[in-house]
Amino acid sequence: MSQKNYAKELERALENWYFAKDNGSIAPVFNILKMGLEDDMQFIIPVHTPESAEELSGSVQEMKFKELESSDPKMRGKYFIPLFTSPKQVDKGEETAVVNCTLRDIISVLEYRPNCLGFIVNPWDKKIILTKETLDMIEKHEPKSSLSFINGSVLYVYADAIVNAANESLLGGGGIDGAIHRAAGPMLLEACKALGGCPTGGAKATGAYEIQNADFIIHAVGPKYSGDEKDANLLAACYMNSLELAWKNNCMSVAFPGISTGVYGYPLDEAARISLAAVVRWFELHPDVVMNVYFCCFREEELDAYKKLTQKSE
Repeated sequence: MSQKNYAKELERALENWYFAKDNGSIAPVFNILKMGLEDDMQFIIPVHTPESAEELSGSVQEMKFKELESSDPKMRGKYFIPLFTSPKQVDKGEETAVVNCTLRDIISVLEYRPNCLGFIVNPWDKKIILTKETLDMIEKHEPKSSLSFINGSVLYVYADAIVNAANESLLGGGGIDGAIHRAAGPMLLEACKALGGCPTGGAKATGAYEIQNADFIIHAVGPKYSGDEKDANLLAACYMNSLELAWKNNCMSVAFPGISTGVYGYPLDEAARISLAAVVRWFELHPDVVMNVYFCCFREEELDAYKKLTQKSE
């Protein structure tokens, strides 16, 4: 992204963090917050209705932000300032006047407000509490590509790009391929017709159309399992080519299904090993890129296959 929409990225990362539950990683959230901190990330902040328009343009330290009192009886008189990533998140609460403010500027108010404990991002929804201690951790955080595992369909994950396990025609099929085409609507099929198919191991991108939780669909064509050595190379190429395509389209997050593990018959343990190694290899080849990758495991057995691999490496 030439100018990254960190607020949207954060909203998506928080959705995935809650969706993943015990398997969730905070790394994507910290990546976005640290990068946003250094690149003028904007939040929407509720304020008391100003007496004049001039008050809205005053110093951030002087603004009368709305406050959320701490629910801890031991913290009587202490409060948090609510921050929102989008007007849609603001509208989930009561109507209010708002201002836009960079994360760096809003953090600076803590110096002048000793009773402020920090901030709550999207307090009415998938929230995160940013205490002073958490903000210190974010300040020290070094953003780098991350891997997360989610027990659920790729269709329900929030990412810049979701990957479709497609066939060579790219015109839809069964399983996740058919589900993505149904969810994206008829415009996806028209876009895929214009791509002229895709070879096994390759990947091509389209818009996400009616799928609201992604900007792109990357169609990767996995191999039908035969036991031949070339199967592994083609499967790894699906993941590498998909990430390369996501990067070229300025994506910061990608969600993968288990490519070739359905009717194409790839054994789960082997497919997990190959996909994990391919993504880690792509990270190694792009050390300066921050890409948040989600492995979406529709079946519990898929998640178990990845858990066995990650537990061995710990």
